[in-house]
Amino acid sequence: MFRWFARMPLATLLAIVLHLLIVLAIFISFKMHAFSPASEASNTPTEQTIQATSVPQSAIDQQLNRLKSADAQREQALKQQKSEAEKAQAAAELAASARRAEQARLQQLEALRESRQQAAAAQEAQLKAAQAAQKQAELALDSQQKALEKIQQETARADAQKQAAQAEAAREKAAAAEAKAAAAKAAELNKQAAEKVAAEKALAEKAAKAQADKAAEAKAAKEAAQQKAAKEAADKAAKAEAAKEAAAKARQAQEAALKSQLQDELRTQQSQGVLNAYMAAIKNKVQSQWYKPPGWEPQWKCNVRISQASDGTVINVKVLQCDGDQLFQRSVQQAIERASPLPLPADMSLFQSSINFEFQAKP
Repeated sequence: MFRWFARMPLATLLAIVLHLLIVLAIFISFKMHAFSPASEASNTPTEQTIQATSVPQSAIDQQLNRLKSADAQREQALKQQKSEAEKAQAAAELAASARRAEQARLQQLEALRESRQQAAAAQEAQLKAAQAAQKQAELALDSQQKALEKIQQETARADAQKQAAQAEAAREKAAAAEAKAAAAKAAELNKQAAEKVAAEKALAEKAAKAQADKAAEAKAAKEAAQQKAAKEAADKAAKAEAAKEAAAKARQAQEAALKSQLQDELRTQQSQGVLNAYMAAIKNKVQSQWYKPPGWEPQWKCNVRISQASDGTVINVKVLQCDGDQLFQRSVQQAIERASPLPLPADMSLFQSSINFEFQAKP
């Protein structure tokens, strides 16, 4: 009973008042009937008959007047009871009408509550789907991060190999310099020895001059050959060093280009994942704010251009192409306006003040 009173207080009070009025009317009717002169006359027929033979005509007239008065009072009481009964019936009908109105209101509230629960459940399912997509994106990002770390490790190994190659080239260069110095020293010694021989031969007899000249020529040819060999060795070492440096620079440039390309691809994939999550969040929020217009059909699509502020506040909605009628187009525009402010991307560098958005009607 208290539960009904809490849910329908007006109807309950009217019903209680109606029952009290009915009980009061029955009590008044019973009391008037029990104490009326007509009842007294009907309860003592023998005494009235005896008095009729003994009282004067005036007493009889008075008795008749009392009976008429009692009948009038009883008729008045009956009219009053009828009026009260009609009032009680009207109150009962009013209470029933109020109770029916209250029940209809409660049914509407219950239907609204169920509709909101269903909408909340659908929104929660969409949120879970968005979270799952975000988790997948995080897993993909983690995998890409591991791949980048592996590339960095390989780059570090390549740098170590490059340093080792540079050290080897430095050693080879030092060896070539030593060889060149040794050749120069040998040439100098040979030159000194030749000069000594030449001096000694100058003191020799004229007969030995031809032989000395020949020996000098041979020595000069030998020195020239040695100098030529030393120069060729130096040139060869310089060319080898230049070739190694060129190869190292080419390898370094190739590794840098590959690293930059991988980093660009990773950034592109990360940006695409964040952009997909951003657009999914906008679609989910607009879908949750869309109310189905009359006559709409499933799979209707509507392409619109949304102008928004930096905080996601919708400034303007322009319909580009739409499958549905004017009611459907207006319902899409109103859903976008109700969804304002729109969700923002995790990376604000991807934010655009004007975006193209495709809305698809779903059952």
